[in-house]
Amino acid sequence: MGEVSKKVEKSLHISQDVIAQIVTNSVNEISGVYGVAPVMKTPRQIWFRQESFGNIRIGLVDDVLSVSIGIVLRNGAKAVAVAEEIQEKVKSAVQNMLGLTVAKVNVTICGVDYSE
Repeated sequence: MGEVSKKVEKSLHISQDVIAQIVTNSVNEISGVYGVAPVMKTPRQIWFRQESFGNIRIGLVDDVLSVSIGIVLRNGAKAVAVAEEIQEKVKSAVQNMLGLTVAKVNVTICGVDYSE
């Protein structure tokens, strides 16, 4: 009679869209941020009616994330202070929710909203 293996292999796959949504929610909670800079939708996103999370790029190497975000500031916001707060908040949110290490968060100021 053969031996029965009781070993169970586990795996978890997290969509980049989930990470992008966490990043977007974190960024939108910060005063001084108008929002994530928009990007043009790809034909695939249009065809499959996929959501675009804007100018967010995510890199993953050996369970270590790097996140790059393009943002639009509100008129009068202090760019350096807002960028530092974004870095802290995004890193904290992703690490707490997903348990992944965030090595760096790059913030690019893509514009300023003067409508107010």
